[in-house]
Parts: sequence; structure tokens; C-alpha cells
Amino acid sequence: MINDSDKKELCGAEAGEFALKHLKKIRSNPDTWETEYICEETGERWLMDYPHSECHGGGPPRLRKM
Repeated sequence: MINDSDKKELCGAEAGEFALKHLKKIRSNPDTWETEYICEETGERWLMDYPHSECHGGGPPRLRKM
């Protein structure tokens, strides 16, 4: 597992892979393309968004610790 205590933000494939392997989705908003996750081991919450909306498909995902 990536040491998420040191990481505050992940981008691109690393963000998607981390969310898939280590986080549980708790809610999503299709209007804003934001998804909130929780790490069941640490209780930390994470938010995935797509900050480059001008790119095709919203561009690469960004995952930030809340």
C-alpha cells in the first residue's frame, strides 16, 4: 500500500489505482464529477475530481486528501 499519510494529492493513473485498491466510495456527484472516498484503515477522506474540464473526458483524475 502507498503510505497515504505522506501523500496529500495523487494525479492520473496513480489516483485511480489508489482509489480502486485502497478506498471505499461513499458518495458521488455526477453534476460536478466529484467522488468522495474513505480509507477504512485510517478513516481519512479523499476527494476525486477532474480539474482539467477543458480536456476530453475531464482530463486525468486528481485525488486529494480532505
